[in-house]
Amino acid sequence: MQYEISQQSNCTILQINEQRFDAKLAPAFRAQIEALIPQLSDKVVLDLANVKFMDSSGLGSLMGVYKLLKNKEVAVANPQQPVVDLFKLTRMDRLIKTYPSVEAAITTPV
Repeated sequence: MQYEISQQSNCTILQINEQRFDAKLAPAFRAQIEALIPQLSDKVVLDLANVKFMDSSGLGSLMGVYKLLKNKEVAVANPQQPVVDLFKLTRMDRLIKTYPSVEAAITTPV
């Protein structure tokens, strides 16, 4: 899985650089997050601006990471409309906060 990691305002931003977040990438995503845990801030923003498609495996992987990072605040930024629709359909948007931009995710208080 291709991604970039950065720090901004005591927040870790993980930008996913894949167009499809599906069964092919889901296991690698979780493994990479597990390896990054010591480096992560208390707030983690997953920037999904490049993700145009997500299937149930990708969604399940996100849910697994959300549970894995239960002691951290996890948010999603820049989701494309198909991802927004999937979040709403599965009610994932009630569990993981979504924001229109990384800046909004960083600056919005908990």
